[in-house]
Amino acid sequence: MNDIYAAFSEQLQRAQQGQVDLLDEDDGLLSRWAQLCDAQLQTYSSDLDTEAVETWTLERNTWTLVQALYTERLNDAPAVPSSSKNPYTPPQTVAQRLIEGDKALMELSAIRDWLHANPSSLNPAEIRRGYLPFTKNRLKQLRRTGAPPPKGLVTSLDPDALVRARAGDDGARLESDDAAYERALLRSLYEYVRAGELDLAIDMCRQSDQSWRAASLSGGKLWLDPVLAPDGDEDDEADGFADVAMDGAERVKRVQGNANRRLWKTMCRKLAATSTLDPYERALYGALSGDVASVLPVCETWEDVVWVHLNALFEAHVEAGLASSPSGRYFQRGTVAPLDPKAPLDPEDPLVGAAAQGKPVRQALEDVFEQLVRSDRAELATAAKNPFHVSQAYLIVDKVGRLLETFVERLEAAATETEPETLAHLLRFFSHLILVLRLLEQPLPAYAANRILEAYVQVLEAHNQDENLIAFYASNLEQQSAVESYARFLLTFGPDSDLTSRHVALRKSREHGLSLAAIARRTVELVLSSALADLPPTVGPARAIEAFRRVDRGQMELVRSLEWLTAEKETYEDAVKEANALARWFLSTDAPHAARELLRRLPTDLLSSLAASPAGTSPAVQLDIREHLDYVALFNCLEMQARWAEAWARRPAASAPKLEIAQFKDGIAALVDDFYKGTFELLEGEWLKLDGLDATVDAAASRRHAELARIRRLVVPDLVFRLHHALFETRTLIPLNLARALSLPNLVADERHELYREFVPLPREAEAEAGARARSALSMEAYLEEVRVAALASLEVGMGPVGVDKAGR
Repeated sequence: MNDIYAAFSEQLQRAQQGQVDLLDEDDGLLSRWAQLCDAQLQTYSSDLDTEAVETWTLERNTWTLVQALYTERLNDAPAVPSSSKNPYTPPQTVAQRLIEGDKALMELSAIRDWLHANPSSLNPAEIRRGYLPFTKNRLKQLRRTGAPPPKGLVTSLDPDALVRARAGDDGARLESDDAAYERALLRSLYEYVRAGELDLAIDMCRQSDQSWRAASLSGGKLWLDPVLAPDGDEDDEADGFADVAMDGAERVKRVQGNANRRLWKTMCRKLAATSTLDPYERALYGALSGDVASVLPVCETWEDVVWVHLNALFEAHVEAGLASSPSGRYFQRGTVAPLDPKAPLDPEDPLVGAAAQGKPVRQALEDVFEQLVRSDRAELATAAKNPFHVSQAYLIVDKVGRLLETFVERLEAAATETEPETLAHLLRFFSHLILVLRLLEQPLPAYAANRILEAYVQVLEAHNQDENLIAFYASNLEQQSAVESYARFLLTFGPDSDLTSRHVALRKSREHGLSLAAIARRTVELVLSSALADLPPTVGPARAIEAFRRVDRGQMELVRSLEWLTAEKETYEDAVKEANALARWFLSTDAPHAARELLRRLPTDLLSSLAASPAGTSPAVQLDIREHLDYVALFNCLEMQARWAEAWARRPAASAPKLEIAQFKDGIAALVDDFYKGTFELLEGEWLKLDGLDATVDAAASRRHAELARIRRLVVPDLVFRLHHALFETRTLIPLNLARALSLPNLVADERHELYREFVPLPREAEAEAGARARSALSMEAYLEEVRVAALASLEVGMGPVGVDKAGR
């Protein structure tokens, strides 16, 4: 089914670009969608999948219904009903103008034509020449031999022979072959009428040598005499006799229809009510005369039942219009006397009963659909609840908005009760119904339409459709929902997806008119919102930073989420802001290695591009840049310390060549010097103390201030210990480093920087530490102990307790 998603989308995009007409009967958008359904039908028909065949058939029929309905509904205003009172206007002309001047009847006619195109079956019987040949031959044989006829066999072959015999309770029958053919013929004639092919039914009667039946079926045609209905304005009809001059024979040829059609319909009703007739013969004449009761017994499908009621409604309204029209009243009433315009129609008249009630056409149809839902026939009630039949019913009564709202109300339940493929099929149908009605500028409930399109985008994601297709449908959502839906689609690109694929998918949104920046921001928000929602309630004792561990899958997903903000420079400002927030979270949750990976993956031109942009001068962006640089400085120091530690672990033995030892000393001196300068610069530079950050502005600023303070308490002690350790360890190789180690406490104690405060636990932390009887290796007590050891070492080498020799050096 995957190809069908792209196929529907392709045709819709062409229509949106003006390349395809919407309602063209032969090659419009709706007819193309119907053709796509036909193509699917061929596939499933060959697989003998009856359920799929039914579903695709119903969808195809629904698209043809939409085309028929909106072709009519979007037509120009109907012609103004004729105001002529010419009593001799032929009934066909009167009926035609009556229908053309009534929008409801025009629509009813279009729906009836649609139902004609969707019969339950149409399998015509074979054409057989000769009227009842087997019965006729049997009667001839009996007459020749003088034998008595078998009991029940008809004795005459006129069309009413069976009716007369059955009415006299004598029983009657034809020869079995003739009886079987009559049944097949009558069913075929009814099916032709059901399919709107009355002329084919009449022709079949003639070819089967039943011209009398052809004549009986022809009685439903409205009478027309071209002489009385000349072309031109109706005001000229009175003068039509003078304008038309033709040979009498030619005039007879052109006159058509039944001038006594009302009498003919009454007789059809009588036939339809005759219980001794074949059910299909009763249905045949019932359908022609607009009866319902006689036709329902042969109806097999939902479409058949709807057609019966709709056909009866249409016939009743036409009859009512003919009866109440002052035009052509001579042929309806046999008089040219003026009509009383206030005289009501007779509700007891079976031919106009439905119209005489004054109920609007759509209301009458609603009642029909409601009856079908409550039908005693289980198969009809079930069919009436089929989503496509429900859609057709709502479309017919012009309540599409309510249809969409009802579908949305049941969508959540359908997600658990319906097969995923079935739900996907329905969501595709409803989504495209919404989009084509939007193109037709029809009002739709915004929430329901949006919710359905959102669900369809999720279906496309679940079926692994490409980002171009998803972006197209997301672009048809309300702006906020479009951003939300496409952002959720981008979430399907897990941490294993490559950067290029991510950025290509994101940029596809712009091709369909979506906001790339808004989508990138929302995608990152969806990833980070739950992860960054809470922080540990307390920091706990300071501990050594492990910045070079392996980043796990969950952490990598958070790190790579920022790639959505680095695809384009327009979101660099957001990238820095979110990178800082994520770095704070990593450092606060004992994941500095993830923070290091985060910084490593950011674009190298991030800060330079941001600083050069107009936004780079704002105080908020300046704070973000400063915070980002502080994180960079931290990991630079940690990397310098790691390089020193690695080199120090490979120090040569005392017996190594002097040149090797000298080279090692120079290398270590450079590494320690870099580490010392970088760390001193960080500690003296008010690291993560952002001037201009007002914690009282709002909750976000307050939280940020607290997070930065927490990180300083975790990082500063560790850096001090690392630097002290490096300086103390290298004191024998580089004597100056001992003095540096003993000068470091001065920096810690300096009131300008107040680094000593980072060693002091908060009250709650102190209580927790005491309760656990644990002592942090990075506490102030531990650091002072390290300083004491260094002072003793200084005394041992003849220097003062602060690393200064007797000469003050």
